[in-house]
Amino acid sequence: MNVEVINPFIQGTKQILASVCNVDSKMGKVSIKNKPFEDKLNITIGIFGDIKGKVNYSFDLSVALFIASKMMFMEVTALDDISKSAICELSNMISGSIATVFSNSGKFVDITPPTLQENFNNCDVEKFISIPLEIEPGKIFEINVWIEG
Repeated sequence: MNVEVINPFIQGTKQILASVCNVDSKMGKVSIKNKPFEDKLNITIGIFGDIKGKVNYSFDLSVALFIASKMMFMEVTALDDISKSAICELSNMISGSIATVFSNSGKFVDITPPTLQENFNNCDVEKFISIPLEIEPGKIFEINVWIEG
């Protein structure tokens, strides 16, 4: 997969994490990752249009609580329906931002609504390109991308 396809995912994610959560993220080492992403929260969004595939945002509970706290302007200590909704909305905003980056380069991309799974063990995709972003020391927000063809 080429850089022209991966960069919008990095750019869109970093932009929304900075503007919505007020965090500056640092990119880690990009790698190929096999499924499943067990013991993590996973939000998957489908991508269609000029580019087809899936993006999965994966993180552990401490990162989910950190993000929900930032979004809700209060400390969140348990993942309930409201905090899950906030995290799903963040993933929706990130994916919308990614679609906009693609659009600005002349590619039409649309997204499906987010799906939250607490264990990612029934995915039809075998391998993802994994892009870890460190949002705080020890807190990793992982972007996992699979593009058809």
